[in-house]
Amino acid sequence: MMVPILLVLALIIAIFAVIFALQNTAMVTVTFLLWTFEQSLALVLLLSLAAGVVVGLFTLLPTTFRQKFSLSSQRKKLDALEKTLAEMKAKEEARLAAEAEKAKAASQPSTLPAGAVTTASGNGGPAVPPAGV
Repeated sequence: MMVPILLVLALIIAIFAVIFALQNTAMVTVTFLLWTFEQSLALVLLLSLAAGVVVGLFTLLPTTFRQKFSLSSQRKKLDALEKTLAEMKAKEEARLAAEAEKAKAASQPSTLPAGAVTTASGNGGPAVPPAGV
C-alpha cells in the first residue's frame, strides 16, 4: 500500500523538477574551492539537491545499521527465550500429568488380590457364617 503512494509522490516531484529545469535556463557561475563552473540555474540547483540527499543518506546509515544490529540481537534473544519457555511448559505439563496420575491412583479404592476373603462385618475380622447355617 505504501509503495504506490511513494511512487506517485516521486513522479509528482520529478514532474516539478522538469518544469523547474525548463523555466530556469539562465546561466550562473558557481565557484567551489578552486573550481569555477558555468551551468544553468536549474542544473546547479538539482545537483545541489541531489548532493544534499546523498549526504543525508550517508548521515542516516550508521543509525540504520545500529538499529538493524540491535533488532537482530533482540530477535535472537526472543527466540532463545521462547525456546526456554517451551521447554519449561513441557516440563510443567509432564509434572502436572504425573501428579494427576498419582492423585488418580490414590483416590481409587485398592483392589484385593484374587482369592482374598472379605469379612461380612467389614471390620477386618474373620468371616462369620450367618446364624442357622
